[in-house]
Amino acid sequence: MSIKNYFISVAEPWDFESPDGQNIINGRIIKIVSNTCLIFKSDYKLDLKGHSGDILILKPRHKGNDFDDLKCGQQYVVINGSLLLCDFEEKMLESELKVSSEFGIIGSVRPVTASIS
Repeated sequence: MSIKNYFISVAEPWDFESPDGQNIINGRIIKIVSNTCLIFKSDYKLDLKGHSGDILILKPRHKGNDFDDLKCGQQYVVINGSLLLCDFEEKMLESELKVSSEFGIIGSVRPVTASIS
């Protein structure tokens, strides 16, 4: 999977708004930690559950899915997204990312070129 522009289509919270409109977060994947953990940087600061930041930790929501599905032609992967509560450091391990973030969204991650269905 090449690092390029992606967007998150937000399902929960249902009333999510961003500068890009209702239920959309534009950004890019900045690091692939594993096939079940991506680091996503939004194009702007997000406010979720009283916290602000632009780095989301994305994990597949459904068992049996992972981010290799995007490489295999699937248009999207349903995700749980957590806002990173500290400064992102390239060397952070998946376990560190988990304890340093707070769950905030449910949605799907897609390449910008994928159509919404």
